[in-house]
Parts: sequence; structure tokens; C-alpha cells
Amino acid sequence: MLDISGVRRAFSAYLDRLIESLESRPEVTGLVLAGSTADRSRVDEWSDHDFLVVCSSHHDAEAMRTDLRWLPDHDQLVIAARETAHGLKCVYRDGHVLEFAVFAPDELTLAHANAFEVPLDRGGVYATMKDVAAKPKPGSERSPLEHAQLFLSLLLIGVGRSRRGETLTAGQFIRTHALAHLLALHRRVVPGANDPRLDDLDVYRRLEQVHPDLSAVIERALERDPETAARGLLYVAEATAIARWSDWPAEAAAVVKRRLGWEDATP
Repeated sequence: MLDISGVRRAFSAYLDRLIESLESRPEVTGLVLAGSTADRSRVDEWSDHDFLVVCSSHHDAEAMRTDLRWLPDHDQLVIAARETAHGLKCVYRDGHVLEFAVFAPDELTLAHANAFEVPLDRGGVYATMKDVAAKPKPGSERSPLEHAQLFLSLLLIGVGRSRRGETLTAGQFIRTHALAHLLALHRRVVPGANDPRLDDLDVYRRLEQVHPDLSAVIERALERDPETAARGLLYVAEATAIARWSDWPAEAAAVVKRRLGWEDATP
């Protein structure tokens, strides 16, 4: 049996070494921990270290993105991939994963956050992160009706591509893009669905723990071919409280089913 206490000790030990390394660098003005790195009660064997480093200048920030000798055990990295303008994903020889970004002070507001911790702050980092955590989350600007309409349109487009034989892009449209709007809609219109245990930065995360029955139905649908998966997702929408929402676009749903020749949405 896995010793979770040992996993958490190793996780914290790495974090202590990271903090010590960054404290020794005068160009570093802050360190922000995110996700389970901030809420270490959630750490398990698959947890990675998520963090943001703040530097005193753009030049210093870019130097730290390109020269990773400040990372503990940097010589054991087997992957060090630049993912975004500010962020990297790194993997050690033992499979330990890092996800981090390095910002100049005026770039920290580009981040998104929910739970966070600031173990190193040489001026203004915690105050900035409070504003970052308070700003609207990605996707929150869309109305529930927009989510519903995008869900239906993406199902239609995805099935059309599947019928052309473009199964890879069809699967992407249905299993990823359409599903994201379905899950966002579920949170927004079903009473009690927007449980605080869900991740407000990633609509897919922790659904299994919070809504296990819904998650199981969706998972079964996603295991099927793209068109059957699409019918399964529409069934989820129409057989749950989503369709009892007063603004559910029933006419649009009927148009999608008629266009695809679906007599009903039962998968």
C-alpha cells in the first residue's frame, strides 16, 4: 500500500528546497504556490508542483525561463518544455512533474488562480495575487444560453465531421469542446451543481468526486464512437435538470436532432 504520508513528506521536502533556491536569488521578488502545492492536504502520488516565480525585470524573468539551474536537481530533468510565453512543463527522471511560469512584476496579473500561497514576497506579490484570484475566471463571461447554444452547435459540427470520416477532429469537437460547454452549463443552471469542491479554473476537474453519477454517464458516452458520444451528451442534457432550465433552447436542440436524423437523443 502506498504510504501517502511519505509522498507528502517528499513533496514538502522538494518545495522547501525550491524556496531555499529562490530565496538565494536577489532577482526573485516572489514565489506563488498554486493548486495542490498551495493546498497540500490534496497531495497524492500524482500531484505535481505548480508555482509562479516573480522576478524584478523582464530580462531576469526570461533568463530564469531559459536557464533552469535554479531548480533543485536540475541535472535530473528529462523534459523541460516551453509551453507558453511565460510557462514551462518539466519532468524529472523519476517522473516528478513541475508546471510553472516566470513573470516580471507587471505580468503577474496575466495569471489565473483560486487557492494560492505566497511563501516568498519581497514586495506586492500577495496583494497582486489577491486581485488575480478575485478576477473573473476564464469562460465566466459567457451566459448560460451561450454555453447551451455552443454545446449544440459543436455537437452538430462534430457529427458532421465524423460522417465525413474525420473521426479525430470529430472526437475533439464532441468529447472536448462540446463537453466543456455542457459541464459549464450544468454548473450554471442546475441548483446545487456548482459545488465549491469543483475547480473553477478547469471545468473537467473533480466531477467524479462531486457528481459521480453524472460523471459515470458522461464517461460511458465518451467511450463510444464520436456520433454515439454526441448522442449520449445530448441525452445527458435533455434527461437531467439542464433541460428543465427555463431558457434551455429546446427548438435549437430539435433542429440539431432533425438535421442529424436522430429520432431521439437516447444513445
